[in-house]
Amino acid sequence: MTDTMTEAVQQLTERITDWRSPTIEVDAASRWIRNIALAGRDSRNGYQYSQEALTDAVQLYEHKPVFLDHAERLTKPFERSTRDLVGSIVNARFEGDRIRGDIRVLDTEAGRTFLALAEAEQTPVGMSHVVLARRSNDRRQVESIEEVVSVDAVMYPATTQTFQEATQQIDEELKSLQQERDELLEQLQQTKQDLATLQEQQSRTGERLQWLVESGLPDFALTEEFREQILKEEDPQRCRAFIEERKQLLRQASARRPSSRSRMSSPNETDDRAIVKAIRGRRGTGIPRSH
Repeated sequence: MTDTMTEAVQQLTERITDWRSPTIEVDAASRWIRNIALAGRDSRNGYQYSQEALTDAVQLYEHKPVFLDHAERLTKPFERSTRDLVGSIVNARFEGDRIRGDIRVLDTEAGRTFLALAEAEQTPVGMSHVVLARRSNDRRQVESIEEVVSVDAVMYPATTQTFQEATQQIDEELKSLQQERDELLEQLQQTKQDLATLQEQQSRTGERLQWLVESGLPDFALTEEFREQILKEEDPQRCRAFIEERKQLLRQASARRPSSRSRMSSPNETDDRAIVKAIRGRRGTGIPRSH
């Protein structure tokens, strides 16, 4: 329900769930649809129409226009386009707790569309009326219908969805799916990049460790600090230069005097700087700045 008038008179939009009765007649050749239900006692919005309200409103339905879809803005139901005009109601009557009537269909695009929808029994389309009405104080009953604005053919069974809204919903769902697809593609691309980076890092680590093994350096010269320096250095030429320099230090130390591992490092000097100092045999000498 949409309230656009005063508290006493309200605009009501109702969907007729059983508009296509077994006695409905669709005469596409002469452009007539007969015995359509236009309004009933029970509202899908939780209230009821009194029988007096319906019987008194029968004459209000006579010659009222039928449109394809509700107005674009339900707050302005009288602003309608002639391109949406299907036809008009004739022979309005009250039968079996329903206001029924016949529709004289115009030979327009909207009219032809409506005839095709009426002929296709499984098409999810329903009839809906827009009225100005008065309700009881407890708002549970419509006591009178003051004016019938229009009777519209809309998408059914959704309570408020029109053809235009259904199309908009499909477009929105499509956009949402496209956005989700783009996000997944972006995540996939990022995952591929991360995987390639990881594979490159693993390959580089394996290569550097192999260089250390092939260097022939003794275990005491392969300190954690030195290993970390080799693994983090991105330039392979600098890595090989560091390894070669350490091998050169060992050769120089071996040429000067024999050294045991116990003499080359003390329990308190086990880092890379201590190893290099012991190899060189000079106190206070550290790793070259290039390292």
